[in-house]
Amino acid sequence: MKQRLSLVVGIFIVMALSNAIVPVLPNFASEMPALQGIIFSAYFFGAFVAVIPAGVLGDRYGRVPFIRAGLVLTVLSGGLILLGVNPYVVAAARAFEGIGAGLFVACALSWVNVQPDHARLSGFYFAALNAGLIAGFMGTGILNSQFGLYSGVILYTGLAAFPMVLSFFIQEAKGVASERLPEIHIIAGRNVWLYLSAFVLIGISGVLISLYPEFTDESPFVLGILFASMNGATICTSLIAPNISLQPIQTIRIASALVGIAVLSAFFLPLYGGIIPVFILFMVIGASIGFVFVSQMNYLAVTEELQGTAIGLLTAASYGGMAFLPFFAGIVSEYLSYSAAFVVNGIFCLFVTATITRCRCTLPV
Repeated sequence: MKQRLSLVVGIFIVMALSNAIVPVLPNFASEMPALQGIIFSAYFFGAFVAVIPAGVLGDRYGRVPFIRAGLVLTVLSGGLILLGVNPYVVAAARAFEGIGAGLFVACALSWVNVQPDHARLSGFYFAALNAGLIAGFMGTGILNSQFGLYSGVILYTGLAAFPMVLSFFIQEAKGVASERLPEIHIIAGRNVWLYLSAFVLIGISGVLISLYPEFTDESPFVLGILFASMNGATICTSLIAPNISLQPIQTIRIASALVGIAVLSAFFLPLYGGIIPVFILFMVIGASIGFVFVSQMNYLAVTEELQGTAIGLLTAASYGGMAFLPFFAGIVSEYLSYSAAFVVNGIFCLFVTATITRCRCTLPV
C-alpha cells in the first residue's frame, strides 16, 4: 500500500507544484514577459529531455532509484524557487524541477505498468495527475489570496517530502535490469503511430489553454473553471476506462475524431453559442484524453517487455506535444489568424483519426 500511495500522491504533488508557479510568474520576472515564458517553459524542457533516458536506464538498472531521485529533485527545486534570488535562478530551478518530474513520471509509470492490476492502477495514477494540475493552478490562486504570494509553492514543496519518504518503501517490480540497454529505435518504430497520437491529443489540450485567454473575453475565474472542467472530465474517464475493454485503435480513432470536431467547434461556439457549450466541448476533450491514455498504457503493458523505454517514449511524446503544439499555434494565430490556428490543430486530430489504423495496436481478445 505504501508503494502505491507514494506514486499516486507523488504524481499529484509533482503536478501541483509544476502549476503552482503559474499565478505568480509576474512576481519572478516583473515586466519581462520573455523571461516569464522561459521560466514557464523550462519545466517542460527539463521533463522532455529526462523521460527517455530515465525510462531506458530504469529498464537497465532499476526504476526505484530514479523514482526517488525525481522526488528529491522536486523538493530541492521547490526550495530554490522559493529563494527566488533572481529570475535566472528560478528558471534553472524550473528546469531541474522538470528533470525531476521526468525521472519520476517515466519510472513510476513503468513500475505501474508491470503490476498485475496495471490498468486499474494507471487509471488512479492519471486521475491523480490531473487532480494535481487542478490543485496546483486553482488551489494556489486561493492560497495566495489568503496567505501570501508564495504560499502555494511553499505548501506543495513541503508536501513533496511525504511521497519522497514513502518512496523508500518501494520495491523493484518484475522485469527490471535487462542485460543491455534497450534499442530505442525498434520500440519507437513499432509504436510510432501510437506515440504520434499522444503527441497530438495531449498537445491539443495545451493549445486550448494557451489560446483561449486571449481569444475570449472571459474572466480569469471563468477560464480557470473551464480548464479545470477539462481535467475533471479526464479524471472521471481515467477511473472508468479500466473497467471497460478498450482496443487502442478504435479508442484513439473515436477520441481523435471527437477532439478534432471539438477543437474546430471551439472557435465558433464562443461567438454564437456562449460559454456553456464551450464547457461541454472542453469536457468532451478531457474525457477523450482519459480513455486514450488508459488504452495506450494497457496496450504497452501487454505488448512491451521493456516498460521503462516504452513509457519513456510515450511520456516524451506527450511532453513534446505540450511544448511544441501551443508554440506552433501561437505563431499561426499571430501571423495568420485564430481561426487558422483552430483549423490546423483540428486537422492534426483528424490526421490521427486517419493514420492510427497503421498501428499494430491490437490487444488479444
